[in-house]
Amino acid sequence: MLKLAKFYRNDGSMSCAKALKSVFCTRMIFAVFMILASCSTSDKVRLKESRDSYIQGDFAKSEEKLYTPEVYENDQNRLMHYYLLASVGMSEGLYQKAVYFLDKARTTANTLRSSTGTIDWFSSDYKSNPIEYSYIHYFLAMSYTMLAEEGKTPAWSTPEMKDKKGNVITPVQNFPAAVFDARTVADYRQKAHAELLAWDTHLQDLKRTYGDKKFYKDDLWARMLASFLHANSDENNEKRTGELLAGDAQKILDSSFQDYPSAQSNTKDLHVLIDQLTRHAQKKNDTSSLFVLEAGVIDKYKIQRYHLGLSTLMSQVKDPKVRNLIEQVGIRVILATAPEFGLVLASGAIAGAVGGGGDEDEAEGPPKFFTDAVDRSFGFEISFPTISAPPADTRVHLQLAQNSTPLPEFNVPIVSPLQEVLATELKNRERSEMFAKAVEIGVQYLVVLIPAIRAYQQAGHQSGEVFKKLAILAGYFLAKKAIDHAHDPDIRSWSYLPKFIAADVISVSPGEYDAKVTVQNSQGQFQQSLGKLSFGNPQSPVIRARIGQIDILKPRSAARIVPH
Repeated sequence: MLKLAKFYRNDGSMSCAKALKSVFCTRMIFAVFMILASCSTSDKVRLKESRDSYIQGDFAKSEEKLYTPEVYENDQNRLMHYYLLASVGMSEGLYQKAVYFLDKARTTANTLRSSTGTIDWFSSDYKSNPIEYSYIHYFLAMSYTMLAEEGKTPAWSTPEMKDKKGNVITPVQNFPAAVFDARTVADYRQKAHAELLAWDTHLQDLKRTYGDKKFYKDDLWARMLASFLHANSDENNEKRTGELLAGDAQKILDSSFQDYPSAQSNTKDLHVLIDQLTRHAQKKNDTSSLFVLEAGVIDKYKIQRYHLGLSTLMSQVKDPKVRNLIEQVGIRVILATAPEFGLVLASGAIAGAVGGGGDEDEAEGPPKFFTDAVDRSFGFEISFPTISAPPADTRVHLQLAQNSTPLPEFNVPIVSPLQEVLATELKNRERSEMFAKAVEIGVQYLVVLIPAIRAYQQAGHQSGEVFKKLAILAGYFLAKKAIDHAHDPDIRSWSYLPKFIAADVISVSPGEYDAKVTVQNSQGQFQQSLGKLSFGNPQSPVIRARIGQIDILKPRSAARIVPH
C-alpha cells in the first residue's frame, strides 16, 4: 500500500497523467474483483445446494453438488470438499468411504497449515481451524471402530467429473464390497487406537503452540472415547490406560469444559458417565455398550465487523514512513478532515461492532441505513468470523423398550458441544487477535488516506474544484476497498459437523431394543425413533446414531458466549 502514496507529489497533489493512470488502475482492480466475484458465485451456489440437500437428508444429491467442477476445480475449496464428502460418507454409514476422504482431508490440511499449526483467518486458502482438524481424528477413530464391528463394507464409488471443455478432472473410481477376515478386523481396531493417540498428540501440539492463551487445547470427548475403547481390551495394561484416561476426563470436566454454557446443564450426568467409564475399565468381561449420538448440523460462520478509532490508530503507528507522512500533514488536520472521508474519530480502541451476514449468505448483507453504507465504504474496520451458540440448556434422553416393555429412561450427557466450542473459540480469538489486525489494516488505510487529505486540502483552496474533490474521494474509496478485499476473513468451514455429540455407557441385558431419543430445551422438545439397536454385544460395543437438523437447536435464543 505504500506504493499508492507515490501517485502524489510532495505537495500532496496528483499529476494529471498519474491521476488518469491511477483511475485506470483502480478500474482494473474493480474489474478483477468483479471477475473473481462472478467465479466464486457458482462455487457458493453449489455449496449451498449441497448443504441444503445434506440438511434434508438427501446425501446422494448433496454429494452430487460437491462433485461439480465449480467446487472441485477451485483449489481453495479442496480441503472443504474432502471434509464435506467425509461427512456424507459418515451420514450414509459408508465408513470406508469416510476414511478415504478423511485421509485426503488430513493430507491436504497438512500441506496448508503452518509448522506451528496456527491459523490465519485472512488467508485466501481454506486451512480450517484446530477444532475442525481435531475432529478428523474423531471421525477416523469412529469409522475404523464401526468397520471392525460390522466386519464388512458395501460397494461404493466416486463419479467421473469433467470441466467445461469436456476434459476429465477425476475418473470414475469403484470400490467393491468386502467381508473382512479376523486379521483385517484386528487391524481396524488397532487403527482406531492409533487415531486416538494421534488426536492426543494434536491436542498436545496445541498446548505447546498456544501456551496460556484461552484457545481450544483440551477435548473431553477425546478422553472419554479413548477411555472406553482402551478399557474394552482384555489386557490389564489397556484397561489401566482406560482408567487413567477416565481420570483425565474428570480433570478436563472440572476445568476447561466449564467454559462452555452447556456444561452447567450436563455436568451432573457427565460425572456419572465418568464413574461408569472408570467401572468399565475396572471390570473384566463387561458387556456395557457405549451409545454415541451425533445431533444437528452446525451453523455456518457469519461476519462480525468492528470499527477502529482513528485517534487510537495514530498512537499505534510504528512504520516510520507513515509516521513521517502524519507529521507532514499534521494530526489535527487529519482529524479535522477525516469526517469528510466518513472516518471513525472515537478515541477508544474499538469503537463498536456492526453485525453482518444473513442466515443464508456467507457475505455481508446489504446495509440497513445510509449511515451504515457510509461506514462500510469509508470507516476503519476489521472483520472476524463468528458463530452463535445453540441453547445452553439442551438435554438428551434415550428410551429403550423390549417386547413393548420400556426401560427406565437414560440421561445422555453432551460430551462435545461442538457449536459452542467453535463459538467460544472464535470469540476468544477475536478478543486476542482483533486489535493487532485492526491496527495493521488501519496503517494501510493511513498510507492512502494521508496523501488524499493533502490533495483534498489543496483542491479546497481553489474555485471550480468540485469534480477534483470527488475524484480524490473516489480514488480513496477504491483504494480502501482494495485493502478491505485483501483482508476479508475466511468464513468457510466444515459446516456438516454435528452441533453436538452426546454419549452414555448403557448397561442392559444383551439383546435388541426399540430405541427413541428425546432432545429438549427451553425452546421445546424433539423426538425421533432410532429403530432397533443391539446392546450388550462385546463384538460391537459402540453404537453410533445420527439425527439431522433439529429446529430447537437453532440459535435464535442462544446463550451469549462470554470470552474466558
